[in-house]
Amino acid sequence: MIAPFSRRWPRIVAESLAGVAEPITTIGRRPVRATTAEVLAAADAAMSPGRARALPPAFLQPQQIDPWQRVHHALAHWGGALLAEPTGTGKTWIALGIAALERRPAVVIAPAVLLSQWNEAARRADVPISVWSQERVSRGALPPHSPRLVIVDEAHRLRDPGIRRVRALAPWLLGRRVLLLTATPIVNRLRDLITLLRLVVPEDALALDGIAALGDLEQCGSIPRALRRLVICSAGHGHRIGRNVSVIEASETETARASTAVEVIDSLRLSRDPGVRRLLHTVLLDAAASSDAALHRALQRYRSLLGHSRDGGGISRASVRRFAGEALDQLVLWEVIGRENNPELVIDDLPCLEAALQLPQHDGEWITALLACLGETRPAICFTRHRATARAMRHRIGDGAAWVTGSEAGIGPHRLSRATVLAAFGPARAHWVARRSVPRILIATDVAAEGLDLQAAGCIAHVDLPWTAMRLAQREGRLLRIGQLHDDVRIVVRHPAPEIEARLAPQARIQRKHTLSDRWLRAMRQGDHAALAEVAAPKISVLADSGPDATLIVIALTRGVSAGVRIIAREASDRWGDGETIIQRLWARVRAAETIAGDEMPGDARTTLADALQYVLGSAATAAPVAPTLIARIQRLARTAAARRDAAALSALDTLLRFAAAPQTLGGQMLLDQLHAASDQELLRTAVTDCPRSPPAAARVVAAFLFRSSAPALR
Repeated sequence: MIAPFSRRWPRIVAESLAGVAEPITTIGRRPVRATTAEVLAAADAAMSPGRARALPPAFLQPQQIDPWQRVHHALAHWGGALLAEPTGTGKTWIALGIAALERRPAVVIAPAVLLSQWNEAARRADVPISVWSQERVSRGALPPHSPRLVIVDEAHRLRDPGIRRVRALAPWLLGRRVLLLTATPIVNRLRDLITLLRLVVPEDALALDGIAALGDLEQCGSIPRALRRLVICSAGHGHRIGRNVSVIEASETETARASTAVEVIDSLRLSRDPGVRRLLHTVLLDAAASSDAALHRALQRYRSLLGHSRDGGGISRASVRRFAGEALDQLVLWEVIGRENNPELVIDDLPCLEAALQLPQHDGEWITALLACLGETRPAICFTRHRATARAMRHRIGDGAAWVTGSEAGIGPHRLSRATVLAAFGPARAHWVARRSVPRILIATDVAAEGLDLQAAGCIAHVDLPWTAMRLAQREGRLLRIGQLHDDVRIVVRHPAPEIEARLAPQARIQRKHTLSDRWLRAMRQGDHAALAEVAAPKISVLADSGPDATLIVIALTRGVSAGVRIIAREASDRWGDGETIIQRLWARVRAAETIAGDEMPGDARTTLADALQYVLGSAATAAPVAPTLIARIQRLARTAAARRDAAALSALDTLLRFAAAPQTLGGQMLLDQLHAASDQELLRTAVTDCPRSPPAAARVVAAFLFRSSAPALR
């Protein structure tokens, strides 16, 4: 680009240019020779996530300090973080440690059942917070406060960008620092984790690490180490509680009961739509796997659904989805099947349903076997997803059984507050005096599977298996947590009958989802590291092996407060690249090659490093705007405002233009989508968070490996 001439503009002429003997010295410090181990240590330190140097609060335990430092650093540099420590390791206290540094009280958004627990922990830590329930957000009610820090507990509930609570909350989070807490960020697919990250950081948060957009994570062959900057998950945990797992296999009576249930379900035609038929079939099989009581209740609900369809001349897909429930509704791609209304239920099923509802229920045997496996000494918690199963267990056990469902709680036939019932299985069980005798067994639906402290219980039973590995981990996390009163926890798993297992395959499904989640979380765990000084000189190791000449370089980049690390390589005279294949091949050569002795640097080393820096800086450009049409509209309005000399409108449009041109979080993208449909007058009235222009990226070489096919003489 040629700038217009002006006497005030400096001019650069050829006579003013001077040659540079050492190109690398224009960008970083002079490189030094080092051993392979020293260069590997420098590279590993550069790729380790940053830690804040602030003094942690006194209430944190030693194993919580490192994740606290990493969260503190991530919030300062990216404005958001996801704390994915395992269940029971004290994520609440780590978050309160972050909130303790705030001048204004942080807002905690958590499930309603956990709000009292958050208030109690904040009182003990002497940290002021404001709490707000996720259920209120789902109804469109947002916190009236204006906090700088927002903490979202059980954040995996926000993994679907299409649900109401996400659509309401995401735009409100704009301009605020956000800390998400969840031990299970990946529930069904990798897209869950990507959605959570998009809530708190812009799409290009990892651009300096070579990941242009968070959505590109799905195409990554290997798990990027860069994720450890945003997802905090420690390698070591301070508590080690033993797990003794036992399994209850289906007896002959249970197998016969399941066969009868499957025969009844198979006799129903359900729907003319294949997708809806599969969904309804799965709902009924899932109930049969739990108990006869659950199947009976599901058949009653389906009879009501058919009655509404018969009387109303059809039924909506929304009614069918409510019947299936959140856990099973995800089995159907509603966007590509059926019509908007009337999934065409088969009314002729009503006579078969009436006959099936007359069948006797045989749940006594498996409940007796379960109680025998739980023993008679330790307090136990039995988790089921079906209220009808919980009710059948209550009636079988008698007055001594405590119970908690989504709508009520109690002991035996007596209703009590949920907090009172749960306290009998919490850390203060020894001081529980709500009744003359303390209950030993708690029967709970999954409403009690998240966030609660139930460490007094020493045994947990999965009466029926959940649909995700996340829910299994959340259930067990109520007991496997800091403060557990027993040396080990006994875990009892009740398997469904083989015929139902073959149809639903819950164990295979849970294992598949667990493998995906565990693979990514294991790769993001970070242990101890050796810090790398900011002014450290590039460390270079010269290696010899039988392969061709090659170069492997680790480069640290910064742009403002953001940071990243790029690894690039080239073989022989090829171009620089960051492909996984060549980099993995060269890392293998590093560990097998021999170091060339000598103290002097090869003659071409500095030129090679300078060339690598120029390549990385050239590829670190800001991504293209995601709203070009909106930007064109704003520019047109700005020209009109300039012609009218409307300074206020120009200032507002300039802020809006910077916002529209910057990479956005999920909330920012939702706001841009709304602005696309807004009128010109609404655009002029829109107030958005100012997005300063990003400074240019700076880079420095951290470590380099120079491969030589033979050992040249060093001069």
